Amino acid sequence: MKTLPREKANAMWDKWWDEMRGEWFKLEVLQDYAAEDEGPSLQAWLEGDKQRSITLMLEPSNIARGKGFQKKRSQGVKLIRLHTVQEPYTAYIQWELEHYKHVNKPLWDESIFLINRSEVADLDIPSGDTMIFDKKQVVVNKYNSRGLMTHETFYDEHDDISHFLKLRIALIERAKAL
Repeated sequence: MKTLPREKANAMWDKWWDEMRGEWFKLEVLQDYAAEDEGPSLQAWLEGDKQRSITLMLEPSNIARGKGFQKKRSQGVKLIRLHTVQEPYTAYIQWELEHYKHVNKPLWDESIFLINRSEVADLDIPSGDTMIFDKKQVVVNKYNSRGLMTHETFYDEHDDISHFLKLRIALIERAKAL
């Protein structure tokens, strides 16, 4: 296990992403990532202009952010994203659901799942997002009180990641596909 500040974590994350060949699983747990995602589409959504927001989602510059996803899919990597949500949905979650429907699923070919946080209260879910690379490496993000990622903890094949693998199975079994 190795914990790195955000600035130093990117290189290791990128290396694991590049080496991945089978499956990427991401568990998202926050209800608002606006501090991380301040793009024009989200801003339009928050200002109440939902149609403009969706139009901005589909601009080539936004879609280009997904080239890494598209490349991994072309290599046969399965991309799974599961978000724990709470009702009522925050404005961010409402926007993100539209992004999933218009971009992540049709253009980046991600499998998207949702589950209400109350339905998984019995599970030991990390407080930050968790990504599993090929069921052998795990990254857990840590966020500050404003929702900015501050550092990442990396678990490799030398660490016991069985908890994360069991959590992945339990979440997928309970979640609903979007």
